Amino acid sequence: MIGVESFQMASPPKDPLTEPEPWNAVATGYDEEFCTALPGLVDSVFSHLGAPPESTVLDLATGPGTFAVRAAPRFAKIVAVDFARQMIERLEAHLERKGIRNVEARVMDGHALTLPDASFDAVVSMFGWFMFSDRARAIAEIHRVLRPGGRVLVTSWAPPDRNTVLGMGIHALRHALPDLPRPPGPLPTQIPETCAAEVRAAGFRDVRTDIVRATAEYDSADAYWRTMETAGAPMVVLRKRLGDDKFNEAIENGRQYLLTKLGSGRVTLQAEAIYTQIRRHGS
Repeated sequence: MIGVESFQMASPPKDPLTEPEPWNAVATGYDEEFCTALPGLVDSVFSHLGAPPESTVLDLATGPGTFAVRAAPRFAKIVAVDFARQMIERLEAHLERKGIRNVEARVMDGHALTLPDASFDAVVSMFGWFMFSDRARAIAEIHRVLRPGGRVLVTSWAPPDRNTVLGMGIHALRHALPDLPRPPGPLPTQIPETCAAEVRAAGFRDVRTDIVRATAEYDSADAYWRTMETAGAPMVVLRKRLGDDKFNEAIENGRQYLLTKLGSGRVTLQAEAIYTQIRRHGS
């Protein structure tokens, strides 16, 4: 029998998106749809990070290597890690195909990096750190593996109303599934001041945030919706929760909603991201 004390101490259900399974399930679609999308956001990392070419860089939550592959010619060495094995296998295929030899791909949990202290000149996490179930622990690990004087750049998405690349898909799902749970307001990582406060709490002092914007083009509303369906880990979770029949019905209702909102021609959507830049002091 569960007593009151046990009930009070019970942990809330873990967000399934903080587990590797949904990301493994969409690794192929994610790679095909997103790995080369929004190159302006990737290129902005280089100017915001400011790390010299001789740097050894950790790419944390690399996915299929969206940053690592593009950054390989710019740095001496990159160690790219992700907790989803299928994502790492996609990255390894890119490295083999392109003949890239200075990127090491490894399956690894960002909460407990099996990497030496003070072993990197820079750390980058593009749209990964904000998904961690324990961001404070992840930032502490970043601090641990970073050398004194090292640089960090972590990115997160702005709220859906200013980030229509994801926001239109969210609105379509909410139209199709009116009872879909909604957050009471912006998530912590959707507020620049909160992003900065979280990394300062890990011991970083030199912290600033910038807003970076880009646009994404799609041939049609249908093409955009297919991207959300085949490359979005939340869709995997939703299908499991609803079952195939209800999920397929929601997908079709969402598609019709987007056709009404976006029309039948080409679609241009906006991406807005928060770039949190960090410098580690000390000797």
